[in-house]
Amino acid sequence: MLKFILLLIVAFLVIRLVVRMLQGVFFSSGKEDSRRSGIPPSSFSSGQHIEEADYEVIESHLNDKERGER
Repeated sequence: MLKFILLLIVAFLVIRLVVRMLQGVFFSSGKEDSRRSGIPPSSFSSGQHIEEADYEVIESHLNDKERGER
């Protein structure tokens, strides 16, 4: 029974290693492209920074229009 549990643990670790290696092979091209363009990879992982920047730009445009109307 102990051998079976150890075999399951080893099989799980091997499968996890293979999956991570395959992810590195298939998705490494996207990371390299972002490095070449000079854009940090973190900006691709989360769209939240982009949305915040959009809101800030819109807000500044609205503030500029309000100041111009007064």
